[in-house]
Amino acid sequence: MKKNMIWKFTVTAAFLWSLGACSNSSSPDDLDDFNEPTSNTSSNSSSSKKSSASTANAFACEALKESLAAPSNFSVTKESDSSWILAWDYSRNDARPESSFEVEFLDMDAKSPEWENEGATNADVTIYRLKGVKKAGKYYRVVAVDKCGRSKESNRLQIKADGYSDIDSNLVTSNVPTDLAISRIAPSIWELSWKYNDLKEDPNRFFLVQTSKLKDFKWTTLKKDGKDFKISGNVRNYYIQGRDKIETYYRVAVVNSGDTSAFTEAIQLTPDIPYREYMALNVPTPTTKITMVYTTAFEADRDTSTKEDVTYTGAVATYTITENFISKYIYESEYTDTVYYEARWFTSLENYNFYKGSCQGKKASDRCDSCYWDEKFPYQEPSISKSFSAGSDFNGSDKKTTVFSACASTYGYDASNHFKLYDPDTSAAHKAEWQKIMNSEFSTALCVSSYVRGICGYYVQLRIVWKDKNGETDWSEWTQPFNISEISGADAICNSK
Repeated sequence: MKKNMIWKFTVTAAFLWSLGACSNSSSPDDLDDFNEPTSNTSSNSSSSKKSSASTANAFACEALKESLAAPSNFSVTKESDSSWILAWDYSRNDARPESSFEVEFLDMDAKSPEWENEGATNADVTIYRLKGVKKAGKYYRVVAVDKCGRSKESNRLQIKADGYSDIDSNLVTSNVPTDLAISRIAPSIWELSWKYNDLKEDPNRFFLVQTSKLKDFKWTTLKKDGKDFKISGNVRNYYIQGRDKIETYYRVAVVNSGDTSAFTEAIQLTPDIPYREYMALNVPTPTTKITMVYTTAFEADRDTSTKEDVTYTGAVATYTITENFISKYIYESEYTDTVYYEARWFTSLENYNFYKGSCQGKKASDRCDSCYWDEKFPYQEPSISKSFSAGSDFNGSDKKTTVFSACASTYGYDASNHFKLYDPDTSAAHKAEWQKIMNSEFSTALCVSSYVRGICGYYVQLRIVWKDKNGETDWSEWTQPFNISEISGADAICNSK
């Protein structure tokens, strides 16, 4: 017994010694202290040859014009409850022959089902023995391989629990779903859709959707009530909800009577996926107009007993949406919470984006430099106006004195004195009073019209705002800024003197 142990030790030692004698490789620890060899060392020569060979192979693969032929007619024959013969046909492309075949399996009961390698055969070997009681229930396929890549996969077959022996009656092969696509249908809702062209009816057909945050890594089947979410066989879509799903990858497979197809190529949900064309948030197009009531005097005749001739200066600028209305598909959508137009008014084209304060209490005046505010208006009435009226707008912190009253008070305007301008008295005292009244009326008129002209400095932009049932909001782009003074018809007030 002792001699036998000594003999084993001797053989083992000799084997290990031979491995050390034949090895030219360095361990990772050796590389830390490794000095770059000179050009005449054998190590450098060996590395150069390997690098050259690798580069040559890369160029050779890029130059290939022929594809690698795919295996076909993949079949399974049962030998026993734990042994099967896998076989396939192969028509070699002589311009690009295979170097081997790889058999792959898919376990749908795994936490993250993925096609994995089962085994391989050499070139021209189109048969493989599969052994093991745990092989039943899994799916199998085969691919051809060469140094430049893989062929397309063969058809897929499942080994059922009973091990099946009658291939024609027990095997079902499933076409892969096609045309997987994602379209956006609300601010935080997308539709994942696909096509499936198998015309054979199968009451047991359903689709599975898998997701992954990283492509081809840790795929997870969608769940419902803790079980795989099975999408009915007559359905070709799935709704993705929530902005947290952005950047997620999706793929789909079909299951026909227990046979699961391969999954489609993965598709990613990205922020730039567009809306369906008929639900797009297009920039609205408005037409503009301005209407005014304008005068430079406050009494038109000598009768001051009535105020029928008194006219306060005022202006109204109106923007009406005429093109790119809010789509009826948006406001009728089951996913829509609210949708409306929004106007953004501001007083400085150059600085409004930098203002961070509040404009409350200043919206009716031109005192807020570089401020802006938003106003909503409904899609049923796609029009918004801004008006300046000296007779109703308030001036002053108490919000009780109108602009007209403030101007009249400042310059001493009294309507009851207007008739004196028509008095034929030529005395020096009357001339002085006449001049005082004229100055008062003229200054008050300038004060009022100056206020109203403040409307000419305003800009406006319009857009569409859409909020969905998840509470997420999206917007169209703003229109270009419109300046009220540029509206046709604004010259009479904005450029008058």
